[in-house]
Amino acid sequence: MVSDFHGFEIVRRGYDRAQVDAYISRLVAGTAPDAPPVFDLARRGYDRAQVDARVAELRGR
Repeated sequence: MVSDFHGFEIVRRGYDRAQVDAYISRLVAGTAPDAPPVFDLARRGYDRAQVDARVAELRGR
């Protein structure tokens, strides 16, 4: 299953979707903190590898 918001796959154990959505929205707007994000794990969350790769890409790493 794929999320409509950012296109991440939803997996059985992944990052909390609401936290990821909020963080990426702040990152795109330029208001995210400099510290690396810490997301809770959820039973039906975003694929961790996909989120990590997208965050790194948006942060310019």
